Amino acid sequence: MSNLKILVPLDGSEKSMDSLNWLKRYFKKENADVTLLYVAQVIYTSQLVLLNTQSEHDVVYNDGERLLKKASKELDGYKVKESIIHGSIADSILQEAVDGSYDLIVMAKSSVKGFSRIFGSVTTKVVRDSEVAVIVIP
Repeated sequence: MSNLKILVPLDGSEKSMDSLNWLKRYFKKENADVTLLYVAQVIYTSQLVLLNTQSEHDVVYNDGERLLKKASKELDGYKVKESIIHGSIADSILQEAVDGSYDLIVMAKSSVKGFSRIFGSVTTKVVRDSEVAVIVIP
């Protein structure tokens, strides 16, 4: 029997790190191949503006690297892959789940509040549109 391929999107919040504790509680090290995913959000504008975004890109990428290293340490003994991609967060998670042939997505409940909730959270979009089973950690 092959291992379960599990995708765990992380955003750096404490809430997202709860996904790791849940995963350790319910999946044995020898039965799970885990990919920790950090999506560096791409922001689209309606204007074409010449910007020097290299420094912003480096900061976001370095933050993602630090987060994934910390998360990997939490999953000591598991087979873990770290991945940083760029794009729209929910769409990137959904695409990665399909492209990587994952069996399961484990992610934390969104902490979006107020007016932003009207447009829907990343978690809501992933649950609604996923072709892969999703477990949401409250």
